Amino acid sequence: MTFEHEGPLSRESELDLMRQLVAGDEEAVRTLYARFGRPVYTLGLRLLGGSEAAEELTQDVFLAAWRKAARFDASRGRLSTWLMAIAHNMAVDRLRHDHGATRPMLISVEEVPETAGADEENSLIDRDRARRAMACLSAAERQLLTQAYFYGWTAREIAEADGIPLGTVKTRLRTALIKLRADAEEVQASAKLSEGGLS
Repeated sequence: MTFEHEGPLSRESELDLMRQLVAGDEEAVRTLYARFGRPVYTLGLRLLGGSEAAEELTQDVFLAAWRKAARFDASRGRLSTWLMAIAHNMAVDRLRHDHGATRPMLISVEEVPETAGADEENSLIDRDRARRAMACLSAAERQLLTQAYFYGWTAREIAEADGIPLGTVKTRLRTALIKLRADAEEVQASAKLSEGGLS
């Protein structure tokens, strides 16, 4: 497998590339593969554990991208993110298929608790706090954190996929985390003030 990388693609270039893909231009598939093949392959290697499986996944991702090119929506994110989402979903599907999806346990109605337990309530509160904290970030910062923490990419993989310098990725990640921390501290401070006012 050979990959090339010739600098970042602008949003206009991404749209142009996807238009060519929709038109069935084979050269567009080659360009897409050369630019984004390495991070897709790396994700496949990490999730599936073997080079053969990663190579197969990479080929299937770009075939799927060719077939689904008309569904790409630039307003929802970068081309690299779209491709990595396809790769992630395909890899998870393969893992489920290979290892078999575990069947859910059946629980009788009598065993279902009337009210949510303390752990469940805390989990819901934590999820709500995380959602509100992410809202303080820009769309680009949210995408970066998604790539790093939900997809498990390294800063180098993000840099390669998005065509931006490694130092820029690290700086943006640090800035986003500082914003999240500051927002979390602000929420905690206002919660303490509210508790103080109630007592």
